[in-house]
Amino acid sequence: MLKILTGRQSDPLHEKILAEAVENYEQNPELETFIIVPNHIKFTTEIEAITKLAGLRRKSEASVKNLHILSFSRLAWFFLQDRPEVLKPVIDEAASSMLLEKIVTEKKNELILFNQFSQNSGLIKQIYQSINEVSNSDFDLIEAQNQVTDEETKNKLHDLAIIKTAFDDAIAERFITKQDFLNEMNIFLAGNNRLKNCSFYFVDFSQFNGTEQVAVELFSKQAQKVVLAFATEDGKIKTAPEAGDYDYVVQKTIKKLQRRIIFSHEQYESPVKDLTAKQLLDHYWTGDLESNEQTKPNVQLIKADSRYDEAYFVARTIYQQVSLNKFRYQDFLVLAPNLHEYETYLTPILRQNGIPFFNDLQKEMKYHPLVIFIESLQTILETGFESASLFALLKTRLFIPAFYHDEAAFLRDVDELENFVLAHGINYYLWNRPLTSFVKIKRPVITLDKRATEIERLEKLRQVIIKELSHFIEQFKKTSEVKAGVKFFFDFLVKIGLTKRLETWRKQAIDKNDLQASQEPKQIWDLLLNLLNDFLLINKPEEEFSASDFLRILISGFKEANFAQIPASLDAVSLSEMGMVQAKNYKNVFIIGASSSNLPQISNTPGFLTSENLAQISSADTDNALEDRQELANLDQDYQFGACLTLASNWVYVSYPFLNTANESIQPSTYYTKLQELGARELEQADLPKEDASDILSFTTNAKASLGYLTNLSPAYQNTLLDLAKNYAPQKYSQLVKGRNYNNQPVNLGEQLARELYGVKLTSSVSQLETYYQNSLEYFFNYGLRLRPRAENELDVIQAGNYFHQTFDYLVKYAHAQQIDLATLSNDQILAALTEVRKQIHQEGSYEQLLSEPFNQYLFTSLDKTVNAVAFNWKKRMAQTPFRPAYSELAFGSGNKLAGLKFKLDQLREIDLRGKIDRVDLAPYKNELLGQVIDYKSSSKNFDLALFASGISLQMVSYLDVLAKNASFFGNESLDLLGAFYQTITKQVERLNKADQLDSNFLPKKALEQAKQRLVYSGLLVNNEDYILTADPELKEPKVSSKLYKSVRSKARGGLTLPRDRHFTEDELKLVLRYNEYLIRKAGRAILTGDLALNPYQYGQENGLKYSSYQDIFFFDAKLAENSYRKINSLDKASFMQYIKEILEKEEDNG
Repeated sequence: MLKILTGRQSDPLHEKILAEAVENYEQNPELETFIIVPNHIKFTTEIEAITKLAGLRRKSEASVKNLHILSFSRLAWFFLQDRPEVLKPVIDEAASSMLLEKIVTEKKNELILFNQFSQNSGLIKQIYQSINEVSNSDFDLIEAQNQVTDEETKNKLHDLAIIKTAFDDAIAERFITKQDFLNEMNIFLAGNNRLKNCSFYFVDFSQFNGTEQVAVELFSKQAQKVVLAFATEDGKIKTAPEAGDYDYVVQKTIKKLQRRIIFSHEQYESPVKDLTAKQLLDHYWTGDLESNEQTKPNVQLIKADSRYDEAYFVARTIYQQVSLNKFRYQDFLVLAPNLHEYETYLTPILRQNGIPFFNDLQKEMKYHPLVIFIESLQTILETGFESASLFALLKTRLFIPAFYHDEAAFLRDVDELENFVLAHGINYYLWNRPLTSFVKIKRPVITLDKRATEIERLEKLRQVIIKELSHFIEQFKKTSEVKAGVKFFFDFLVKIGLTKRLETWRKQAIDKNDLQASQEPKQIWDLLLNLLNDFLLINKPEEEFSASDFLRILISGFKEANFAQIPASLDAVSLSEMGMVQAKNYKNVFIIGASSSNLPQISNTPGFLTSENLAQISSADTDNALEDRQELANLDQDYQFGACLTLASNWVYVSYPFLNTANESIQPSTYYTKLQELGARELEQADLPKEDASDILSFTTNAKASLGYLTNLSPAYQNTLLDLAKNYAPQKYSQLVKGRNYNNQPVNLGEQLARELYGVKLTSSVSQLETYYQNSLEYFFNYGLRLRPRAENELDVIQAGNYFHQTFDYLVKYAHAQQIDLATLSNDQILAALTEVRKQIHQEGSYEQLLSEPFNQYLFTSLDKTVNAVAFNWKKRMAQTPFRPAYSELAFGSGNKLAGLKFKLDQLREIDLRGKIDRVDLAPYKNELLGQVIDYKSSSKNFDLALFASGISLQMVSYLDVLAKNASFFGNESLDLLGAFYQTITKQVERLNKADQLDSNFLPKKALEQAKQRLVYSGLLVNNEDYILTADPELKEPKVSSKLYKSVRSKARGGLTLPRDRHFTEDELKLVLRYNEYLIRKAGRAILTGDLALNPYQYGQENGLKYSSYQDIFFFDAKLAENSYRKINSLDKASFMQYIKEILEKEEDNG
C-alpha cells in the first residue's frame, strides 16, 4: 500500500513523516519500521527520530530495536548482511577507476575514440559515471547504438558498450559494486515475503535513480505500508508537468510512480493565515502572495565589497547572535554555490573569531603527500630524474635518509639543494654527476658554490636519493609478474621509512588535538592497502606487470577517494554547498556567493555522454533512453534555491561580492534581485568602518579579530576604543599601536653604517647607478645588502640577451684573431664563423646544461636564426661605411687597461665607475680616428632625454665620456666621437597588417614578403656633418635615407635631416658629459652618506617598481601619504639643455 504525502517546501513534511513513523513503531514495536532519507542527513534524522520517540514515551532517552533510519545504500546492507552476496569484496570508486584504466589500455585497439586519444583520470571518472547510469536503468547500449545516426554518439556508445561489458565480466563472481547492492537487494526481496510486516517512510527525496525506483515499487507491492513525502510548488500534484515548471523534477518523479503504482494521495494542510516567517517567504518566492511593508520577507540581502567582507559578515553575525541573543552555533548553516571559492576566506575568519564549524565539503585525497609522492615517482620512472618531480617527491617529507635525525635539517638541505640545482641547470641525466663537477671556484654561480662543507653535505644527500631511486626504478621495471611488482613496491615504501613518517604525523596531530588530521595518515594508508589488494584481485598474480601502468592506475584510484569527515563538536556552525539535502532545524541560514555567475548553478560540464548525445539517443528511441542528469539539475535550480530559503526558521541572509579579486564589477544573481523586488532589505558591508564610528558594530567581534578595523576611525574614536580593548588583547593592542605610527619609508643608514657597508671608495657600474636613480631603496637591497632572487639557470629573456652579447663578442674576437674583415665575407662564410663561435659558447658550463633539454635546443636554434639575420645585415652595411669593430666587451674602470670615470667626492671619499662597452667601432678620419659606441639590445630602444636627465639612462653618455677621456688608449691623441647607438637584435621586418600591403587574396604582396630588416642604429648622435658623411658616404647624394642610422636623411639642396631631440653639437655634447658626471657624483655622495628613500620613479606607463624583485618588501602604496612616485615629465631638447645648464650653474655656485 503506497501513500504519497505532498506539501509545500515550507511545510514540515520531514517532521510529519518522522512523527508517523515513530508512532507506527510505538504501536507495533515487534514489526520493523524504516525511515529512508538521503545519506547526507541520515545521522541528524536518526537523532531527531529517537528524540521524538523519547518525547512520545515522556522520557529523556529511548532505545530502539526495530526502528531503522537508513539511506538506500545502508538499506541494501541491512537486508543483505547475512546473504552470500556480501561475501564478495566490494569494488569501490577507487578500485573501479583502476580497473577501468586497465580495461581501456587493454582494449585500446578495439575502441574508436580511445584509439585516437589517451585516457586521463577525468575521462575515466566520466566513463565510470556513465556505466553506473546504464546499470541503474534498463538502457540497452547495443540497441541504442544500432538506432542512432549521429557518428559521435554512435562511437561513444560503441566504446562504452565494450568497456562496460569488459568491466562486468571482470567483476562477475569476484566483486560486487555499491550499485549492485541495491540490485541484489531487489532480487532478494522480490523472491520472498521478507517485507510483509515492514513499513517504509521516505522523505526529503525529489528524484530516484532507476534502481531506487524499482525498490520503491517493490516495497509498495509487498510491504505493509509505504509512505513517500514530496515537497512541490503549491503542495499539489500536477497532471502534466512540463520542463520549465518550478517543481518539474519532483513532479516528474511522482509521475513515474503514478504510471507504475496505484497510490493514495494526501496533501498536507498548510495554514492559510498566521503563517510563519518561513511559510511567508515560501509563498512570496513561488508568487502565491505579494509582500507588503507590514509583512516583508525574513531575508536580509548583503552587498559586500569582496568575498572577504562577505565571510566577515557571516562570522560577525554569528559571533554577535551567539554572544547577545543566546543562539547556539549549531543553529547556523552557511551555504555557497561553490564553497571552494570561500575556503581561504571563511574558515580562517571563523577560526580567528573562535567560532567552531564543520565543513562537510569533501576533502580529496589526491592532494595528500603520499599521492604526490607516487605521482612524482611515476614521472621519474617514465621521464628520468626531472628536477621538478624529484623535489616534489622530497618535499613530501616521506623519504628522509636515515642519517638525518631532524626533519628541519632535511628540509633545509632540500631547499639548499634546490637552489644549487636551479642555479646550475641540473636536470635529468645531470643528476648522475657529482655536485662538485658543477662548481667553478673562479666563477661561482651562487654563494653556495664557495661553501665546500655544505656542498659535501648536499652531495651526500644527492648520492643517497639518486642511488635509492635508481635501484628502485631499475628493479621495478624488470619485475615481470603482478604479485612480485606489488610486493616490490610495498617493500620499497616500508624500506624508505614511509610508514614511520605517517605514524609520526598521526601522533603529532593527536598532540595538537586535531582529530581530523590525526585520522588522515591511517585513512590514506588503509586506502593504499585496499588499492594494492584490489589490484591483485583485478589482475591475476602471474599476469605480465607494467610498472608505469601500475602507478598510473594506482594514482587514478587515489583521485577518486576522499577523507572521511569527523565533526570536532556537535555544537558547530555547518558549512555546506547548495544542492545537497540539508536538515531543516536551523534558525539562521547564510547563502553566500549569490552572484550572476554562480546562481542559478547552470552546469555545462559534459559527461562522457553529453546532453547532445543523450538527445540523439532519446530522439531515436524515447523508451530506451538515459536521463540527462545535468539537464535535470539545471531545470531544478529555482526549486533548489527555494528549498534553501525554507531551511531557516528566523532569518535568511543572502550575499554577494560586488567586486572580484581583480577589482572588476560583479552583478548579483537574478535570485538576489528577485528577493529585492519582493521587499527584502539590502545592507552594504564595506571593507572598512567609517571614520565617525557610526557603523563600527558591523565590524565588532572579539578583540583580536576586530582591533585592526579601529585604525580606520578618526583619532578620537580610535583612542577610546583602543583603550577598551587594551586589557583583552594586550599583544595585538601593542602591535596595532606600533602599526598605527608606522611610516613606510626607510631610515637613513647614516655615514658610519654606510662606511661599514660600502667603504669610502665606491666602485660601481653604470647599471647600478641607474638602479639608484630608479629607486634608491632598491639599490640598497641589491648592492648594499646583496639580496638576490633565487638564481635559475634557465633560458629567460636575460639569458637570451647574454647569449646575443656573447655571440657577437666572440664573432668580433674571432675576426680579429683570423685577421679578416667581416665586410668582405659572404653570408656562408659569416655563417661558418658563427658556427665556430657557437661551438665555443656551447661548451661553457651554463650553456651545456641548458642545451641538455630538447626544448631549449629548439629555442637556441631560434636565437641563432635571429643572430644570423642581424650578422648578415651588419656585414652588408659594413660595406657602406668605413667603421669597423675595434673592440668588443671592452672593460673599463679599476683593474682594467681602459680607465673608468673616477671622481673625488671629498677629501676622503671617491667613486670609481667601471663597466663594459658592448662594442667600439673606429674609422679613419682626417689623420685621426672617429669612434662610435654600439650597445646591443634585444628590444627596440631610443635615447630618452627625460630619463637621462633623471639619472635613469646614464649608459650611453657614460660610455661616450669614457672614450672621450681615453683617446690615447685607441692609438691617437685625439678621438672624435660620432655618437652612441643601440643595435637591436631582432628579425624585425615591415608590418604586414595594413590593407595596402595585402593583395586581393589577403596574402602579403610579393615585394613585402622579402622586406628588409629594420636594423638601423638608434641613439645619441653628434651634429657634425663631416662625421656623419664619413660614417655613411651614401648621404652625400641628395634625398637619401640612411641605411645605417635611424631618422638621418640628406636634403635635396644639401645638408642633413637629423633625429629630433637626439642630436647634439660638440659643445652641447660637452655639456651633456659634464651633467652625466654631476649625476655620478651626486649618486656617489648620497650612497656613501647612507641616504635612503622609497622613491620609485614614474614615467608614463613605466615605473621603478614594475620589474622589481622586492615589491613584497617595499609594501609601496601610492595611497599612503608617505609613499608617492617621483614623477618624470618628458623633455624636448631645448627644455633639456636649459634644465642641465641651470643645474650645472647651481653646482658651480655651490663649489
